[in-house]
Amino acid sequence: MAETVTSAQRGRLDFSPVRRHDSNKENDVPVLSLIQFSKAPFVTFGTVKLGTSRSAVLRIENPTVDTDAEVTVEKIPSSKGFSVDYNTFTIQPESSFSLTVTWTPTEEGGIRELITFNANGVLKHQAVLLGRAEAPKKKKKSLWDTIKSKREGEKVTAPIIQHGYRAFVAGKEMRKAYLQKKAACVTLQAGFRGMRVRTELKKKHQAATVIQSFVRMFLCRKRYFLLQSAAIIIQSQYRALLLCREQRNEFRKLKQATTKIQAVFRGFRVRKDLNKRRNAARTIQAQFRMQRMRAAYLATKRAAVIIQRRYRAKMLMDQQMQTYRTMKCAAVVVQAAYRGHEARRKIAELHRAATVIQRAFLTTRDRKQFRAIKAAALACQQRYRAVILARKDRQDYLSKRSAVICLQAAYRGYEVRKQLRIEHMAAVTIQSHFRKHQQRTNYKKLRWASSVLQARYRANKKMRAEVHALRAKRNAAVVLQAAFRGMKSRRIIKLKHEAASVIQRAYRAHCQHRRYITLKSSVLNVQRRYRANAATKKQRKQYEQIRKAAVILQAAFRGQQVRKEVRKEVSHRHQAATMIQSAFRKHREQVKFQAMRQSAIIIQRHCRSCTLAAIRGWCVRRDISRQNRAAVVIQSCWRGSVQRRIFQKKKEAAVKLQRRVRAVQLGREERSNYTQMRQAAVTLQKHCRAWIARRQVLEAARAERRLRFTSAVFHHLSAIKIQRALRAHWALESAKRQIHSVITIQVQRQRDHIVIYYWLARRHNAASVIQQAVRKFLLLRRQKRVQRGFVKAQALWRGHRSRRLNDNPKIVKLRHHLRQVSAGVREEDKLCNKTSSALDYLLRYKHFSYILEALKNLETATRLSPECCERLVESGATNVIFTLIRCCNRSVPCMDVITFSIQILLNLSKYHKTIEAVFSVENSVETLLDLLQRYREKAGDKVAEKGGSIFTKACFLVALLLQDKHRAQEVMKLPKVLDRIRSIYRLTARKHKMDAERTIVKQKMNASINGSFFVSATPRKSRPAFAPDWVLRKDKLKDIVDPLRAIQMVAETLSIVL
Repeated sequence: MAETVTSAQRGRLDFSPVRRHDSNKENDVPVLSLIQFSKAPFVTFGTVKLGTSRSAVLRIENPTVDTDAEVTVEKIPSSKGFSVDYNTFTIQPESSFSLTVTWTPTEEGGIRELITFNANGVLKHQAVLLGRAEAPKKKKKSLWDTIKSKREGEKVTAPIIQHGYRAFVAGKEMRKAYLQKKAACVTLQAGFRGMRVRTELKKKHQAATVIQSFVRMFLCRKRYFLLQSAAIIIQSQYRALLLCREQRNEFRKLKQATTKIQAVFRGFRVRKDLNKRRNAARTIQAQFRMQRMRAAYLATKRAAVIIQRRYRAKMLMDQQMQTYRTMKCAAVVVQAAYRGHEARRKIAELHRAATVIQRAFLTTRDRKQFRAIKAAALACQQRYRAVILARKDRQDYLSKRSAVICLQAAYRGYEVRKQLRIEHMAAVTIQSHFRKHQQRTNYKKLRWASSVLQARYRANKKMRAEVHALRAKRNAAVVLQAAFRGMKSRRIIKLKHEAASVIQRAYRAHCQHRRYITLKSSVLNVQRRYRANAATKKQRKQYEQIRKAAVILQAAFRGQQVRKEVRKEVSHRHQAATMIQSAFRKHREQVKFQAMRQSAIIIQRHCRSCTLAAIRGWCVRRDISRQNRAAVVIQSCWRGSVQRRIFQKKKEAAVKLQRRVRAVQLGREERSNYTQMRQAAVTLQKHCRAWIARRQVLEAARAERRLRFTSAVFHHLSAIKIQRALRAHWALESAKRQIHSVITIQVQRQRDHIVIYYWLARRHNAASVIQQAVRKFLLLRRQKRVQRGFVKAQALWRGHRSRRLNDNPKIVKLRHHLRQVSAGVREEDKLCNKTSSALDYLLRYKHFSYILEALKNLETATRLSPECCERLVESGATNVIFTLIRCCNRSVPCMDVITFSIQILLNLSKYHKTIEAVFSVENSVETLLDLLQRYREKAGDKVAEKGGSIFTKACFLVALLLQDKHRAQEVMKLPKVLDRIRSIYRLTARKHKMDAERTIVKQKMNASINGSFFVSATPRKSRPAFAPDWVLRKDKLKDIVDPLRAIQMVAETLSIVL
């Protein structure tokens, strides 16, 4: 543990300040600073020829003030030819160390490698090694130069080879002497360091031995005092227990004798009094009981007669009341059924009348509209043929005429709606629309709340997942680092564990044997005490059982004797009463008067005497029972207090014993753990130092082998160069003799080779492209399959976790209800089937109710499914919807149709695949502008329940359609579009201002209001992002409720400055 703390203190180099180096000091030497987040230096070797070596110096600095830095070269690219002169070294505080890095290139080309250092086993630093290896350049020689060099080479080759060989032998001997000196120095240094470490370790061991001896002495002394005090307490308690037992036995004997004497005396007195009372009461009991039984019998008979009479009357009354209630319930049911039938019949008649009125009204309106359109078309044709040159005046006239027609149609519609509103004041249509509006508002509120909850929950869940993933990654990194370090340590000390395990087994066996002897003696003492206590308890329990059995037998015997005497006296009394009754009945008629008088006198006298005797006996018995109960209570309280004191003393003694035993056991376990940890630390230190020494020796041997191999490779390459030059000369001489035939054959073969090469290259390229495409396809498919599996597993886990964390009885009940509803869904209730039937109704039927129902289903389908949107566009229903919008007027049913139609178009416009189909309908924008112009006076109500107004929905739809710049430019080219939007904005702003002023007046607030009808120019804003309703996101744009904000959004979309 001490070693761990020391290493941790040594590694506190994380936030040391960075030292600034002087720019004039060793400019070419790269510097590595041992602080956290230090920049990796670049060690540059430049251009090095193959077969040669170059060294560079890297200065490593320790900027800390009070801590030595033990640096280890953890990773070096030795396979690329890099080596260092020291693998492990120590840097003093505020000092540096120069490390020599040598590079012997093994292959041609540029190289960039990393060398990793480990400071104090905590911080890791890197340095970048840069260099470039080049082969020796060869001069192109001609044939004459080759011949000339051959002749000259033959003269100088032998001396050069001899000189090189002598230099190689001399260098080998010098290198061998240098390695021997180096090994001797390393051995001396290792021996000195080992001796210094062993000296320090010996001092620490001696100090630890002294501390341990004093600690053991203190623990033993403390344990002895604790055991001594426990033994004294146990002895005193045991002596007190023996004395208590003797006194309790004496008290029990005295109490038993007293109780026995008292019982005998009380029994004698009670039996004597009982005999007197029985003799006195024996004469009167017969007559008294007879009289009492007769009076009770007569009273019971009268009461039974009265109860029977009342019970029969009650039963008859209940029967009559039940019959009346049944008749009353039947009459109420019949009346309710008849009234319901009449009400339903009247409602059906009203519905039929309303349907007839609506059908007649729609027919009349359509006929008037058709005639007006026909007359207008004829007039337009005549005007167009007659007045071609006056086109401007005709356009003005037509605009005025259309305005007049709109006013007339509005007035006629107003009159018709007024009459229809009077007729439909109590109709079912208004009620159904009100209920629908209420349910829809509640549904929108619930949907908004659920979307907000889902968005917040998903965001929170994603945050938790990210935090959990970050913690998992951090834990995984820590675990991997710990596993790697543990694996490295285990691999190093694996061979030494056998010897350590033998020593540990012997030591543990000795410790366990000592512990076993101690525990055995303690257990024998505890068992002996426990068995003695158990035997005492057993003897006491047997004595209590014998005492209870004796008391019970005595009580039973005494009760049996008393009951036997009572039975005898009762039998004698009955016999005497029978004899008296027979004698009395025999002489009743003879001496009636005398007997009656005498009996009355006797009865009075005996009644008084019996009453007094009974009262006195009851008082005596009450006093005796009270005394007995008081004695029993006093005895039970005394015994309970004595037993509680004994139990508390035993409990305290047992608790003290247990506490002492557990403390001793815990101290032994801690001592054993500390001894094991200390031995393990000593063993680890010893093996670690031995491993470091062996690694240094092995590194030195590897460096020597690398040097030998390098020199051997250099000489081998020199010989290969000489042989290559000689063979080239021989080949040139042979080629001179056969140069012409060889050139012809080479040219022909070269052509064939070129053709084959290009064919193979094309085939290889084609195969590579095919393989790449196939691998990409297989990889993508495998990734998609794995991703789908991950997504499915994550969804299942999130659902399970969400249900486990957030489930309550209400949510569980709602889920079961949803499952039941889903199980009971019919085939025609599915969105696809509803869409098909709605499209069929919309395209085939002309009845108003069918069209309205079809629009409702289509609105739901387009709001919830993108496939239904695409299907609706493919069926061509958008043209039909726009035609319906153009054909509707301002009546309530037509407004419902327009509302659902606009909502369907909104749902289609929010989906990027179907928005173009909505815009491509002929005169779609003009139709929407006409709707804005027609329903502008409906605007101004900003209550959330009226968010489905036609004006705001139409503005929202126009803004959606004009999000694209090309579509916006096409709309701006239409005549008078901008003027109409400005006009609608002015009217809406005026109404909005009037509403605001009215609200301020009602609230009595003295705030100044700007009287301008126009708003100031607003800068251009970024276009809002819209998403379909089936996309549940937190940043999704909500539907606009405020009409002024809606028309402002349209103006901002077209970049109109209002």
